[in-house]
Amino acid sequence: MRTLLKWLPAIFIMSCSWYLSSQPSIAHMPRFPHADKVVHFICFGGLCFWITFALKKKNITAIALSSVYGIIDEIHQSFVPGRSSSVFDWMADSAGSAAGFLLFLLTIKILHKIKIRREETLPHSEAE
Repeated sequence: MRTLLKWLPAIFIMSCSWYLSSQPSIAHMPRFPHADKVVHFICFGGLCFWITFALKKKNITAIALSSVYGIIDEIHQSFVPGRSSSVFDWMADSAGSAAGFLLFLLTIKILHKIKIRREETLPHSEAE
């Protein structure tokens, strides 16, 4: 059960992505050049962050899984009327995945430093 709970954020992001890519158009998409690439980057960065969280090993497997999901999502989107598939969208997915992985590693490093500092500031009897 605990493993499933760890996967819920990633499953939620994948479900939202799948739903949105099933729509012929997205009404509230940001309007600036290459906004869709930015959305792909952020979405897949978040996805990879949470996949990395769910995995026990902190290696590039999370990037590969996120990137493969990007391919699957692009193929799915190619069958939706009014939508198309793009290698550039997948490249944004993969770049976002790498960024999400690095953000997770940075977050873990910062949390570890905070934990060590807390332990150093505790009186000796409380630290045990």
